[in-house]
Amino acid sequence: MKNFIADVKALFTQKYDVDAQGNKTAKPTFIELPPDIKPDNSYSFRRDSRSTQYDDNDEFASFIISSAKSITASDSSNKQLGRWVKENEYLTINGRSINRGFYYLGGQLKMLTGFGCEPALVDDSLPASSPNVIHNLSQIYHDESLGYWPSFERLSAKCRGAYLDWLASARAHPSTPIGYVFIYFSGFERYIIEHINDDVISDAEFIAIYKEVVRLNRIYGNQSASFDSYSAHFLSFMTLIRSLLFEDKAQTGHLPTPPITSQNLNFKMRLAKAVALQEPIPAPLAWEWLVYSNEYNFKTPAKRCEEAFKDLFEILYHDNYPNGFIAPVNKTRLKLNYNAASRSIVSVELTLDDLPDPSVLRAPVKKLITIAEKCNDALDTYSRYLGKEDSSADDITAIMLLPKPLLHSIHHPVIEQFKTWADSVIANDEGLTTTKALWAYLDESPLQTAGKTLSKKQNELIINLVELAGFGLAPDQRYHQTRLQSDGYAVLFSGGHSARGEGFEPSSSFYQVSLAMRLGAMVATINGYVDKREVDTLLTLLNQDSQLTSTEKESLTAYLLWQLNTPANMAGLKANLATLDEQYIGFISRFIITVALANGNIEPSQIKQIEKLYQALGLDKTLVTSDIHQLTTSKKVHTNTNNTPQTKNSSQGSPSFSFDAELLALHERETAVAKAMLSSIFSVEDEVAENETEENEPLEGGDKTATDYQGSAPTENLDNEAIIDGLDSSHSQLYQALISAEVWQREAVNELCESLNLMINGAIETINDWAYDHVDAPVLEDDDEVIVDFEIVEELKALHS
Repeated sequence: MKNFIADVKALFTQKYDVDAQGNKTAKPTFIELPPDIKPDNSYSFRRDSRSTQYDDNDEFASFIISSAKSITASDSSNKQLGRWVKENEYLTINGRSINRGFYYLGGQLKMLTGFGCEPALVDDSLPASSPNVIHNLSQIYHDESLGYWPSFERLSAKCRGAYLDWLASARAHPSTPIGYVFIYFSGFERYIIEHINDDVISDAEFIAIYKEVVRLNRIYGNQSASFDSYSAHFLSFMTLIRSLLFEDKAQTGHLPTPPITSQNLNFKMRLAKAVALQEPIPAPLAWEWLVYSNEYNFKTPAKRCEEAFKDLFEILYHDNYPNGFIAPVNKTRLKLNYNAASRSIVSVELTLDDLPDPSVLRAPVKKLITIAEKCNDALDTYSRYLGKEDSSADDITAIMLLPKPLLHSIHHPVIEQFKTWADSVIANDEGLTTTKALWAYLDESPLQTAGKTLSKKQNELIINLVELAGFGLAPDQRYHQTRLQSDGYAVLFSGGHSARGEGFEPSSSFYQVSLAMRLGAMVATINGYVDKREVDTLLTLLNQDSQLTSTEKESLTAYLLWQLNTPANMAGLKANLATLDEQYIGFISRFIITVALANGNIEPSQIKQIEKLYQALGLDKTLVTSDIHQLTTSKKVHTNTNNTPQTKNSSQGSPSFSFDAELLALHERETAVAKAMLSSIFSVEDEVAENETEENEPLEGGDKTATDYQGSAPTENLDNEAIIDGLDSSHSQLYQALISAEVWQREAVNELCESLNLMINGAIETINDWAYDHVDAPVLEDDDEVIVDFEIVEELKALHS
């Protein structure tokens, strides 16, 4: 206790420390001690029928032991005063050789409260059964005399013998009746609390007792939740009253920390210190504040992936409060309570009148709850994956689902293999690879459907893998507004979009040039092959744009290579172009012709393809010739008018069109409005394309398609559905409706939710939580579509049938 009191006093030794001349002096570490508190540890230990307390005139702290009802003890014929048997003492008691101490021995030792005999006192004058060696398979005798408040003196002779046999053993038999363990444990409580304010217990003995209680907790904590709680709480109490000892890592750094308890005394003390000193709350202490608060109920992600949740919480806390936040000093005073297992003590209350108890504040906890909710959202997909059968946190797919802040410390063999392969692809093939080659590195089933755009989740898995390995990808749906195709190409580039350790935020120029690359690639591939000069032309336009960063240029170069190897998709372009003014139509025309003229030759076949492109875009194809003439009137351009087709290299030696200067001038000359116009043309291309390719696509394992059902959500019949046990009426109706089809468009589910006055995200979470409670797995998978797991549906039906 003296260490604890000294530690607490040290908090108050700064602000009002007065020197010999009566001047205040500032010290760098602590708050000052009130003038009437003397740092001489002159506390008296007094005992009466009600309490034992440390009495000081300053009333700085009070230490009170409360008792249970008085129980009259039987008088023992043994008049020897009870004493503590040290750890290494060897004694023979009732025919048993006990080679280890840690117990009280004698005939006279009253409870600390002054009532009756100490329950932990081993009275060797009392009758006990014959010795019996305890083996691993031994059945240890016990009867009703062991009781709820076990006491050695009140045991039957057979139970006393069994307890002495246990003391003579390794004290580790896993099936030991827990009452015997409590008698042994209550001796530690008595010994530590009785000598809380003197030098009887050395630091070495204190540490030895701490280790012994840790050992008992590990052996018997799983057997008895009650013992687990009491012993964990006692360990925490021990670290508090010898806080200076446990801060000395040279002596105690090797010791395990106390198990978490519902009344963590150390946490309250550390929090009170930080607030009293007006120090910022560090992230680990903020996490403990949330854990021990009664204001927040942790959700499934926190329970299923506790370590990841805690790590992410501390990262997001630091992001929100880089230096931590400072909590206000409140008026509620700190009270530390230790509820003992022994009826000799029952409870210990320590009131520190000069320390606040900020753990009762609600406003700071609300800040922490906001961060916890962000962690729930970020870990939801990862948690759902771990909820699947045969899934593991070591799966590469699981790792890819982790939030980005948690990925920096991940080391996985697959990542190293991927790095080696990606470096080779970049060195030998300019980064060009296939979606299937990327997908093969994930713990997922092979991509089955040819020509299908990957889902958002599938794209994110691949992008996470690529970024974790230190590379970038094109197309990246976040920046290039398009997703990978299951049988398509992809392009890797070194460093990635966050190569310089910062989040990538594309500029407006990035989007404008990317759209120019997209249109330019359409033109460059129009005659069935790609001329190097056309590619060089587009790269010149890209690399000489002074508004692009180096990362943006690397990303756009990879994107251009992907576009040149991917069939052009012009879905929706014609309708968009039809709404443009004449000046914007002219810009598109000039851009197409300028790229086409890059190789210096205009072949009849190429002109025909440009006419087709004009027509596909809704432009007047009869204007192709005049547009070419308009751009080449002042240039020497070789136009092949005979019917002999040109080869790829046939233009060598011909007068070339000065593309670089012409196109760059065009790029600089056109207004930002024209660039923005390009963005408006292409912005919805992917969305339109996906709608066209996915429309009426049959669903695997179901009788209806998503589009079939979307238009016929059975909202009019929902009121007739039966209420399911564990769900309220609205969620029961929603669940019954959803299990009528395997795959739902999210819009259709939203319509169902709105008809029932539910929010879609909360409703899906409620149904999944209900499923977790019954079969420990989600029944709904919420991604771009809502997918019903019919295996889980059948399990739930079986439980409720």
